[in-house]
Amino acid sequence: MTDDAERTVNLRPDDSAGREGAAVAPAEPADSQGSASRDGSAARDGSASRDDGGHVYGRSPRSERTIGRDLLAAGFLAVVLTALGVPAAMLWQVATPRVEFEVLEGGWASIETYPSGYVEGDLAFAGIGLVLGILAAAFAWAAMRERRGPLLLLGLVIGSIGCQVVAWKIGAKEWQQFWDSVERAPVGAHVWRPPSVLFVELDPAAAWAALKVGNLTTALDSLQLGALAVMALAATFTYTVCAGWSRRPSLRTDAPE
Repeated sequence: MTDDAERTVNLRPDDSAGREGAAVAPAEPADSQGSASRDGSAARDGSASRDDGGHVYGRSPRSERTIGRDLLAAGFLAVVLTALGVPAAMLWQVATPRVEFEVLEGGWASIETYPSGYVEGDLAFAGIGLVLGILAAAFAWAAMRERRGPLLLLGLVIGSIGCQVVAWKIGAKEWQQFWDSVERAPVGAHVWRPPSVLFVELDPAAAWAALKVGNLTTALDSLQLGALAVMALAATFTYTVCAGWSRRPSLRTDAPE
């Protein structure tokens, strides 16, 4: 081979590389290499920011929603609200003005001709229930986001009624102690009547006895909640309004819109 032929072969390295079966890849520009490295690092970062369950760190994983867990949350809420009946009764007894009575020979009489304390007891009881119902619904909506739904609303209603029933029973006990003290008080003594809920007729035993004989009207007459239903109505209304403004059909904040 002459010198001119050798120089021609050296000027064509692609042909020689192709003949040897090992083609050389062209070098990538600097920009493409930088973007490739950035994509690789982003992919590594993305894979590192996820756990084995496919959840991105920084987000709370969505818990499985079952009827059993919803019932457990609703029962817990009902128990907590029912326990609030004790401080609610104390607040009611302190905030409501009492009616003054004077013990007479063979009986007793109020100092005022038409004391307003009779009605103020029911109004204060209903007002406390109204505020507690709104606060309870707002707390259940905000603190129990993963359990929002009809079962939680049921627990809210049952707990609200239980709260006011407990407060009413404590007031009835105070009422009975008052009349016992009146009977033992000497003539001319002044006693102060504690607040009580007048417009309530709640006797589950009588209602059940009436239902067993098929008397529905008498059963309903024995289940007149009156002011005992104020907290439940306020809680239901507040919770329903919150649900109506929700953008998600499931009402859960971690569910897609």
